Amino acid sequence: MTELRTEEEQIAVMKKWWAENGRSLLIGIGLALAIVFGWKAYQNSVIQTKTEASGLYQQLMTEATKNNFDNEDANTLSYLANEIKTKFESSEYAIYAAMFLAKDAIEQKNYEAAKNELNWVLSRTEDSRTQHIVNARLARILSAEGQHEEALAKLNASLPQFEPVYLELKGDINKRMGNTEQAVEAYKTAYLLIKDKPQTLPLLAVKLSDLGVNPETL
Repeated sequence: MTELRTEEEQIAVMKKWWAENGRSLLIGIGLALAIVFGWKAYQNSVIQTKTEASGLYQQLMTEATKNNFDNEDANTLSYLANEIKTKFESSEYAIYAAMFLAKDAIEQKNYEAAKNELNWVLSRTEDSRTQHIVNARLARILSAEGQHEEALAKLNASLPQFEPVYLELKGDINKRMGNTEQAVEAYKTAYLLIKDKPQTLPLLAVKLSDLGVNPETL
């Protein structure tokens, strides 16, 4: 009888515990399952979004590399790029699409549109390499518009690999402004930074020679 009573007591204790804690336990399990399935749904959504964005971008590149390019193709390119920017604004493909639209606008000498696209990229990326590329393009546009000082202000390289490119651009802009001494100094510094990379030197060497500097003496 003692053993039976003990079992009955154990069952009573379990019933009491379940009455006091069962609801919260079920809620906890439900929340855990919701988190797990919610996370999986989110991951599937991310994968689907990237796949769709990648597909549109592939279409964009296919159209861009057509041999016989006409106005209809140009309209298709613009549509695809803007679709990517609108639907997938937070993806890297939106950045690529905006860069493409900027390049197209520059080719058409629509500098205002190009600046808008490039500034859009700057407002949405924290990638230093992309920021350097965009600032270099903005500097070229600003200089082409005659805003040379504003262009020079864009050329402050914080990544070493961009320093030669930025210096060469500074040389180009200073030469355009008639600041020959500053142009020579920028070209010389850029030349010295890439002196051990012969494949990148020819154009820079020509620019120095045009300003009366023999690159072989550097």
